[in-house]
Amino acid sequence: AIIGHGMATFEGPMLSLKNVNAIAHFTDWIIAHVHVGALAWNGFMTFGMVYWLVPRLFKTELHSKALANVHFWIGTLGIILYTLPMYVAGFTQALMWKEFNPDGTLVYGNFLETVTQIIPMYWMRAIGGSLYIVGALDMLYNIVVTVRKASAVEDELAESEALPKVAKKR
Repeated sequence: AIIGHGMATFEGPMLSLKNVNAIAHFTDWIIAHVHVGALAWNGFMTFGMVYWLVPRLFKTELHSKALANVHFWIGTLGIILYTLPMYVAGFTQALMWKEFNPDGTLVYGNFLETVTQIIPMYWMRAIGGSLYIVGALDMLYNIVVTVRKASAVEDELAESEALPKVAKKR
């Protein structure tokens, strides 16, 4: 999560530079950037909080630390397979949209020509997203089993020190 946050917050200001924005604007590069933030930063931060919080709420151990590690590695691989092809697709789109004929017309004037070039990247994105979801389902199973094996959590009395007496002013 911290690495995803660092990558997204470094790339954001970098995308504001005119020369970088001239390449990335309207391409799948922006989609990749947003998904690094969403999947790596927000998603992994949420997963980490759930793995930390649920055992404490239910006063038990996590069902399987091995499944949690599998979730981490499947999720990481899913993010890589999701975002890297989108970066490649973004560069491909940018290069194709900036290629001109000698008469000044676009070499790839039809939008579908760029789409057909990046279809393999979309397939990789689908595989990466599927892996990420498989990892989330792995976590769901791990958390459900953890909660089911926990004993009932009883209400606990809340206690605090008595407030000091305040003398009335006359």
